[in-house]
Amino acid sequence: MNVSMFLDRHVFWHARRLRYRMVGHGRQLGRLLRYRRMPRGGWGKGWRVLVFRYVHEPTRQIHVLAPVDGEQFDWDVLRLHVRGEPWPEHIHEPGRETGVMGWAGHHIYVVTEDFGPQRIPMRRLAPGEFRGGVDVCLVLVDVRDPAA
Repeated sequence: MNVSMFLDRHVFWHARRLRYRMVGHGRQLGRLLRYRRMPRGGWGKGWRVLVFRYVHEPTRQIHVLAPVDGEQFDWDVLRLHVRGEPWPEHIHEPGRETGVMGWAGHHIYVVTEDFGPQRIPMRRLAPGEFRGGVDVCLVLVDVRDPAA
């Protein structure tokens, strides 16, 4: 094996890997500085308001009432309410867009007034990492306790 083959196979591979790891850590640090951290143990159990931001229109937000269990959605409660059980009473902040959770087949979505249903992933609810949408990109900004 000559020196150039060794450099091509090993040294440059390690340098590329180091670069990707540094970029990933930089993005993670940026998310930690920009968004609120998830509390240890998740968001608790019960109803929470998910605050999404439109990526291409950063000043617009949409608030969605959703059942949460720790770091994820509470699937059992969501299933009952999507199938017809009435949603709990909730006072939305005045002047904020509101959305409704939906579930069809293997997909969950948020229904917005302007863009209709926007699919969201079934992943953990980490602000900045949780993204979804089909026509517009939605980013989870915060998870709040609902005002009664």
